[in-house]
Amino acid sequence: MSIEDPSPIAIDLVADIASSECFIGLHLIRAVVGTVPGLSVDIRWRPFQIDPDMPPEGQDRAAYLAEKCGPPGEVHEVLANLSELAREFGLELAYDKIERQPNTLDAHRLIRFARNFGVEMAIVEALFEAFFLRGQDIGDRGVLAAIAGRKGIDPELVEAFLSGSDDIGAMKQELSGFRALGVEHVPRFIIAGKETITGVKSIEDFADALFRSIEDE
Repeated sequence: MSIEDPSPIAIDLVADIASSECFIGLHLIRAVVGTVPGLSVDIRWRPFQIDPDMPPEGQDRAAYLAEKCGPPGEVHEVLANLSELAREFGLELAYDKIERQPNTLDAHRLIRFARNFGVEMAIVEALFEAFFLRGQDIGDRGVLAAIAGRKGIDPELVEAFLSGSDDIGAMKQELSGFRALGVEHVPRFIIAGKETITGVKSIEDFADALFRSIEDE
């Protein structure tokens, strides 16, 4: 199967950097694109916080997982299932390296800031990798500045931006927007403004949704 029209299909990805399912969801999109010759997509990041009440300094990861998933045996089962799902998309998640569950407000602010430099999705990928592959604290502004620096944004510029507050009101409003519409689970994919998928699906199911959107166009 191939695509004759080279126009990219818009996919709004409603997601949080602290969600491994959202990391997998990004790679799901890319896996589908890789299976269909001529298919082009325009991924647009839409911020969401799975834990909007997380303290600014974050939380001990073990305590966080105990609250969310229950006793150690249940935590292990949840993480093992997610790790197995991630491997289907070539990802080896290093849950054992994560020591803190971050507040992702500043990470989302950095992503929005990166739009000014044309590296928004590169920053998204770098943040996911920093957290889930290397266990870095992406709630730490120094870590965020260093990640941005590796993608061509002056770290001092990033630190100055994150130290300010002019954008925070608009950022919080955007973060709460989908929750106000009843969205509780991510990733959420909005394809061409019409077809909506929630959660990680099979490559075949996701491709079918893409083609339905193309046919509607």
